Amino acid sequence: MRNSLTICSLLFFTLLLAGCTQAIGDIKNAAAGINSKANEAATSISLDVHSVRAYEVQIDNQTFTMNDLFKSILRDVQWHYEKKGEQNELKITGTWKDNGLFAEYNFDEDMKKQLREDGLIEVTLSFDDGVLNEEKTVISMYLLQEKLVAQQGKDALHALYQLYLTEQSQV
Repeated sequence: MRNSLTICSLLFFTLLLAGCTQAIGDIKNAAAGINSKANEAATSISLDVHSVRAYEVQIDNQTFTMNDLFKSILRDVQWHYEKKGEQNELKITGTWKDNGLFAEYNFDEDMKKQLREDGLIEVTLSFDDGVLNEEKTVISMYLLQEKLVAQQGKDALHALYQLYLTEQSQV
């Protein structure tokens, strides 16, 4: 009787380990897939995205980079880069900063408080063969996933430039 119990226990333990071996193999495969995706992401944030962020703008006898612009006028800036053939798309997201951005909307103090906490700005820039296509610029502001502002084109982008230049002149 004792031998049968020992044999059953051993058999159960062996089956359990066999199942664990399969699970460990699955975990290793999943980890390899995660590592592969991480390497792809690291590659996409390579020289291309850095060169796009370093893109220089010259306006009103001032020169600044896209990185300078967005790090100055937004908080918590994140960069999302995608290459589509000869076109590069850079999506910049950040938190709203009460610095005159969208001042024409005359937000009251309660709204400004909400925007400082939860206002998300999203700017999409398109580069064709390394040249910024200002007309394809898209700027949006969201509060709790509701779109409050939608602007497009060259004038919207130039408003961001002017905001940056105004901030720099006050420093």
